[in-house]
Amino acid sequence: MLEAKLRFFEIQRCGFYQRAASAPEFSGINDTINKLATWATDGREFVNTTTYEPNYDNDLLNTYFYSASINNNNNDSILVLWNESPNDNGVLYGINPQDIPGTTTEMLATDFGGMPAIPGAPSYFWFIPERNVFASIRFEHSISGKKNLDQYLNGYLSNKSPYRVLDPEGSVIGFSPDGRANEDNPTYYSKFLSRTSKQEDLEAELLANIHKIRKFIKRETLSYQLPDDRNVVERVFSQLLDNAPSFSDSRIISHEIQFQPTETQLRGIIRNYSERDSDTSLRNAGFMYNDGRTVMLNGLNVGMSIELELNRYDNQIVAPMDLLNAITSVRAQLLSILS
Repeated sequence: MLEAKLRFFEIQRCGFYQRAASAPEFSGINDTINKLATWATDGREFVNTTTYEPNYDNDLLNTYFYSASINNNNNDSILVLWNESPNDNGVLYGINPQDIPGTTTEMLATDFGGMPAIPGAPSYFWFIPERNVFASIRFEHSISGKKNLDQYLNGYLSNKSPYRVLDPEGSVIGFSPDGRANEDNPTYYSKFLSRTSKQEDLEAELLANIHKIRKFIKRETLSYQLPDDRNVVERVFSQLLDNAPSFSDSRIISHEIQFQPTETQLRGIIRNYSERDSDTSLRNAGFMYNDGRTVMLNGLNVGMSIELELNRYDNQIVAPMDLLNAITSVRAQLLSILS
C-alpha cells in the first residue's frame, strides 16, 4: 500500500481556440495526452522530450516526459513527468541535520558516479476528461509539479503538437486542424489553463463583494513542541492564566484582524491559499463581511489522502498502468469529493 495525496484542478482551457472563444475549435485534453504520448515515445531520447525553454532566473527548470497510460473504457489517463532539480553539473548537495548552524561551510555531495544523469523527481497526474478535471498525485518520493505541468502542456501544444503550421525554416507560424497552412482558416491560438477546483466561483464572489469585507480570518495548526508555536499558545493565555496549559498534541487556533483588502491583496491571498503545500500548518482562511457573514477559502482546496493498492521498491517510479489500475478501483470514492 502507498499513501497518496490528491489535489484536484479544473481544466479551463486545453486545445486550440479562436480569439475570445471559450470552447476549443479542435483538440482537447484526451487528444492532447494521446498525441503527447505518441510524440514522446516515437524513438526519441529522454533528453529530447522537453517542450519549453527553461527559465533559470525564475527557477523554472526542464521537465521531461517519463510515461503515460490511458484507460480506453473511460478515457482516464495517467501522465508521469520528470522534473529537473537544481544541481551542480549533476551533483546534489545536502547538509548534515546534526550540524550546528554556522559551524561548517562544507556541503555533503551526491553524484551519479560519472554516469550521465538528470537529477530530479517524478510527478504524477490523473486526467478525467468526462469531468474536465485532473488531479496531482503526490507520494513521498514525488512532488506535485503543477507549475511544471502547466508549462509542459502549453509548451507541447505550441511547440510540438501535430497541429502546428511551419514555415520553410521549421518555425511555427500558426495552427490548423490538419497542420497545413490555409488562407481560409481563422487565426487559432493554443492554450492549457487549469485552476484549483472551485476557485473561480469563489473568487468572483469575493471580488464582487470586496467593498463589504471588514475582517480577515486565518486558522492554523500549532504544535506545542515547536518553540514559535508554543509562544503563540502562551500569548493566547497571557493575562488570563498564571501558567499557560501545555498540550501533547497539536491545536487549531483562529485569528481575526480588521482588514479591508485591495483587489491585489485579495487576489494574492486567494492564489497563495490555493497553491499552498498540502503539509502546511495553514488550515483555512477567509473573510468576514460587514453584515457578519463569513466566506472561507477551504472550498478552493479540493484534495484528499488515500491508501492505494500499490507496491513500490526503493528507487522505482510507480508504473503508470499500475497507478491507473489502482486509481480505477477506487475511482467513485475519489470523485465523490467533487460532488
